[in-house]
Amino acid sequence: MKRREAISRVALLMGGALSAPTMLAFLEGCKSANETSTGISFPFSADRQALVSEVAEIIIPKTDTPGAKDAKVGEFIEKMLKDCYAEKDQSSFNEGMKELEKRDFMKASPADQTKILKEMEAAARTESAKAGEEKKKYTEAGKEYTDAGVPFFQLVKELTLLGYFTSEVGATQALEYVAVPGRYDGCIDLKPGQKAWAM
Repeated sequence: MKRREAISRVALLMGGALSAPTMLAFLEGCKSANETSTGISFPFSADRQALVSEVAEIIIPKTDTPGAKDAKVGEFIEKMLKDCYAEKDQSSFNEGMKELEKRDFMKASPADQTKILKEMEAAARTESAKAGEEKKKYTEAGKEYTDAGVPFFQLVKELTLLGYFTSEVGATQALEYVAVPGRYDGCIDLKPGQKAWAM
């Protein structure tokens, strides 16, 4: 499968809501670095990798289908950040991780963990809306706008969904999957309770 096709399929699964940096990460390809000027270092420490995996698992928990940890989404997130994202997005991610570490996320109860992530999601929406307004003002004034990177929660959610639904586990167990498809049927009705098709 080609990169453009993969990203368009994941965007379709997510309702077309991928941020520009995520789209660019797939379309431009990857780079190689072990440490950046943003203060984030690769590979992640064991504690940070566990934290990333836990956040991903809360976003896609294990139910009757495997969760994000089963699909090794934490490792995917680290690899994507290291190889495919700009330093401003790495910095945004790092700040979000520091906030979770400061709030002892791993020691919090599941209810408190969910509450913390919901607060971060609301903050990300507010931050994105504010950035959109700022960009509009700059554009109308004929100035160039430089954003501060994708907000942490938006970035981690996008990467979690992307990593999960493009993994073997996500595509074959969470979605309907045909290993060797036959003829193309463009319009097939889904039966009640049927999973969406893997593409």
